[in-house]
Amino acid sequence: MPSSNLIRKDKWPLHLAVAAFLLPTILLAYHLLQNTGGAFSLPRDEAFLQLSTAKTLAFRHVWGIGRYDFASASPSLLYPLVLAAAFFIFGAQLILVPVVNTAIAILLLIAIQQWLAKRAIRPVNQLFILLSVVALTPLPLIVIYGMERPLLLLFAFLFVSRLSDEWAMPEFSQRTLIYGALMVATRYDGVFLIAAVSLLLIYRRKWLEAFELALWSLLPILVFGIIALFKGSYFLPNAFMVEPAGRLLSYDWLVGCGVAVAVPLLSHYATKPLTRKTSWITGLSALVIALTLFTRNLYAFRESDRSSLAVHRLTYPAAQFTHRYYHRYGIVSDDMGIISYLTEGRYLDLSGLSSIKIARGKTDKYLNPGLIYQLSQDQNSQLAIISDRYDKGLPESWIRTASWKMPALDGYDKKTISFYAVDSSAATLLEKNLVAYTSFLPRNITVQYFYSPPAEKKEP
Repeated sequence: MPSSNLIRKDKWPLHLAVAAFLLPTILLAYHLLQNTGGAFSLPRDEAFLQLSTAKTLAFRHVWGIGRYDFASASPSLLYPLVLAAAFFIFGAQLILVPVVNTAIAILLLIAIQQWLAKRAIRPVNQLFILLSVVALTPLPLIVIYGMERPLLLLFAFLFVSRLSDEWAMPEFSQRTLIYGALMVATRYDGVFLIAAVSLLLIYRRKWLEAFELALWSLLPILVFGIIALFKGSYFLPNAFMVEPAGRLLSYDWLVGCGVAVAVPLLSHYATKPLTRKTSWITGLSALVIALTLFTRNLYAFRESDRSSLAVHRLTYPAAQFTHRYYHRYGIVSDDMGIISYLTEGRYLDLSGLSSIKIARGKTDKYLNPGLIYQLSQDQNSQLAIISDRYDKGLPESWIRTASWKMPALDGYDKKTISFYAVDSSAATLLEKNLVAYTSFLPRNITVQYFYSPPAEKKEP
């Protein structure tokens, strides 16, 4: 896109919308950095699994969180590739995540404004629509979340806008089919939108168009699924096998995607004069929906801020400890996101999100301490970090060396993590490292030690 096109006078709605998006995004990031001592954090551990996948893909050319094993831990195929390209060029810097998401969000606003301008939507109406997208999705929040949502919104809009332009044509263009494939590749849940469009096409007896759209859109899933099966993994990412479905169908991304999709479907009303009765009904309905979403977004902003701080204060210390002392060692944990991002070793993820053998054990209900012990031995694990929310058994031979108790934080329950060693020599070293690291811990963490090294035998 020529840069001169972005500074024309009729682009002022876009400029104001970008400013309205950037200001709260910068304020959110600034407030977070102030409360974390300058360390950027993300509000969800799942985001770090995508970052770890991108990092390993960029520098080890392996799809997974570790440099040795294939593991499909991300519900997105395209987003880790985008991050991997950024990491390969600039290094695996966490700050690149909001930078990349900000760029994608601005591309979304540009695409929407250009589409509206081509339909002769008045600049004032363009501004209203763009500000609605910024506030109701909400764009600043999903940028800070550090996941694939901005990319999903971009391709959802591009797909539906092209689809609405070509709906009456005999067949869809190649670009529309590609947008559908990219939307599904961005997040598997995009298949629901493809399914809805395909069913509508079938209802209108457009069988060939429905088949072609479904085939192209599902192609990324089919190709990656075959590769995953060949690598000994599930056809779908582990998250879809071990996590409850309700958790994966996130309300946040559904609302944002709905707003992005609604723009091309409803924007033609902005060009038509409304009757007095229709304008009252339309205005009242829009006001109710906007107030509902805006209230929900205010809560989401506050919750995101709390989540980022909670992750930083409750999860970062253990990850930083492993980065300092066990950077290339085998590690076992049920909370592997940040640990895998800050270290480079072999990982046994007891949640099953990034370890296929643990995922199979959970789904087929044969996961037990013996299997965990065998898998940890196979990868030469030296350390296990287990949170109090883990409800499965652990090998009896593991030695609980110490625990960190963290108090409740602004609505988040208190948390305890325990450190286990595989044998007495590893426990002695682990205790030594934990004692040395105590000075780096936040003051509100209570440390308790459980292991006492065996007394040395004195020679007679």
